[in-house]
Amino acid sequence: MNIAFTPKNLARVRGVRKADKATNRRSFCGVVPWFDLDNLMAPTGKRRSSKEGLIEFESLLEHDFLVLTRSDGITTSVRPQPIRFHWWDPRTSQWRVHIPDFAVMRRFVPKPVYIQVKPKAVADALSEELGLIKAAFRQRGLSYEVWTDEDIRRQPRFSNAELLFDQSGPLEDVEALDRVRKVLKEAAPSVLSVAEVREAAGIGPRAFQAILRLHMRNEVDLNLERPLDAKALVQPTFVD
Repeated sequence: MNIAFTPKNLARVRGVRKADKATNRRSFCGVVPWFDLDNLMAPTGKRRSSKEGLIEFESLLEHDFLVLTRSDGITTSVRPQPIRFHWWDPRTSQWRVHIPDFAVMRRFVPKPVYIQVKPKAVADALSEELGLIKAAFRQRGLSYEVWTDEDIRRQPRFSNAELLFDQSGPLEDVEALDRVRKVLKEAAPSVLSVAEVREAAGIGPRAFQAILRLHMRNEVDLNLERPLDAKALVQPTFVD
């Protein structure tokens, strides 16, 4: 059985940077939906989760960063272009303004982590400036990270993230999820492979989709540094 929850119309999450009035250029090029999978049953307009929304991004690399973090198991929410950060540039003896690309909230981390996404070549060219900005954040007790295409699109991690992203929306195959949960509980404490779960579940490719969804729900743990193929191990995290 497939159940498509329609919990709410996701609100667009906007950044602090405005559109350029002179060129009529928008400050974003697209949005990525971010659903709170623990809040799918909430009806439209009620009990809205602060974790979710349509997250704006400015580049394809920023899009890929959002896809990657959606399944990393530690990021709970993302906000684009979150603040105007004023920092002192000792090279010019002037105050400057920096707008990070994102602020992310992570499990067990009380403060947001500010993120700048850059191609590796650009980050290398701006290494001195980015280092000064990072130091300014650190002086104010804040964390700042630079993510490049080498970090974001590293394989097989990114290909796995793309597979998992397809299981991050409001569509759930409840029957398949329950069947896979049952298989994993009956096998405990043994850890099964994807192929073994699929065979025991007896529901064909739906079992693999259910495994991915359970990872997104933090009910199983998959090693995303290895290919998610038939040999991948499915480690349950739920407790009876």
